[in-house]
Amino acid sequence: MSHVEAFDAVLDDLPGDWSFFEAYVALDDPNRLSDARVALARANARPLYGAGDHDFSITIANTHGHGARVGVVRSALQLLDDLHITGRTWAGQATVLTRPAPAHRYGP
Repeated sequence: MSHVEAFDAVLDDLPGDWSFFEAYVALDDPNRLSDARVALARANARPLYGAGDHDFSITIANTHGHGARVGVVRSALQLLDDLHITGRTWAGQATVLTRPAPAHRYGP
């Protein structure tokens, strides 16, 4: 399964009111880490240093908040697929119903 197909499957499993979630990417070939870093830079992927079950984590935001938009992450994962960098993509915990705080009535 390609990275984009796996990401689309993750999006299909999320509830309709999700706010943000973490996506994880693990590569099959550690020699391709440099190429993957460049491809995933547009999505602000954070590389994992040390032992773990993934090489990169990406925060994806739905409508607002801290994180990359779905289209940006999909395009970065498409670059991995186009470069034939194999691996797996899956999701961590999703947060739902998080809304921005209302504007302060008093203050600057």
